[in-house]
Amino acid sequence: MCFEVNMPQPVQRDPVQEAADTLLAQLEMEKGTGRFAGVGPRIEIEREYRPQYTQLDLDMARQALYGDRGNNGLIALMRQYGPEAAAIQNQLAAQQYEADIANVERLAPASRRALEAADPLTAALLAKKNALAMERLENPYGITPAEERLLRQNSREAAAARGLGYGPNDAYNEAAYVTQGQSRRFFENMGLAAQQAQQNQSFYGDPFTLIGRPMRTNSQGLVQQAQGFGPQQVFDPYNQYFGEAYASNINALNAQRIAQGNADAAIRGETIGMIGEVGGGLIGAGLFAA
Repeated sequence: MCFEVNMPQPVQRDPVQEAADTLLAQLEMEKGTGRFAGVGPRIEIEREYRPQYTQLDLDMARQALYGDRGNNGLIALMRQYGPEAAAIQNQLAAQQYEADIANVERLAPASRRALEAADPLTAALLAKKNALAMERLENPYGITPAEERLLRQNSREAAAARGLGYGPNDAYNEAAYVTQGQSRRFFENMGLAAQQAQQNQSFYGDPFTLIGRPMRTNSQGLVQQAQGFGPQQVFDPYNQYFGEAYASNINALNAQRIAQGNADAAIRGETIGMIGEVGGGLIGAGLFAA
């Protein structure tokens, strides 16, 4: 006698069918039809209860701010203890800032020396350019005598080309031309100084980064809060709740089938064993003797 054990096959999930069932279930929930007929449309429930919850939140916020039943609210407490707390906070902030300044004064020179030792060539070039920039800033309008002669010569040659160069206006134009050259030199020197300051900043960095004091802002939190007021997606065939429900049902069904298959196999195995024992006993007793 041969017993064949047929293990049940696990249920195969159908994402298309699950998505359709989920969407239809959500639609019934929103419209208050089908299995949700006794509840009614969701929009009506929201219309009835959401204002009540909103009002409850407002009442609780008002109670927290202004107090209720003899209890002081936050505003009263701030009036009473706010000045003292602000004074303590300002004192702590001043102490922290003084400590930061002291740390920068102590660490910045050492950091500068370390950077110069690590890259002496760049440090030397910056020192030369800094000296040149400072020298030009001593007299930002200054032009060399050779440059002044060249400016005057250019002005006179231009006037001579027009058949001029011998009147009072020509002297005035020549002086104005030299003044324009000095103005250009001023802007050149200012640009050189600004460029040199940027190069120094790029090489030596911001000394306050040594104490790790980055600027703190709460703009990201405000953006996230604003995003929370955006439109909500109502119909989603892959809704998390329904998806988890499908997965739980499928897993439970598969587990049940596997357990049932194991139980059936065990029963068949025990039955075969019992038959074998009985048959063996009968043979031993000579019942099947020829």
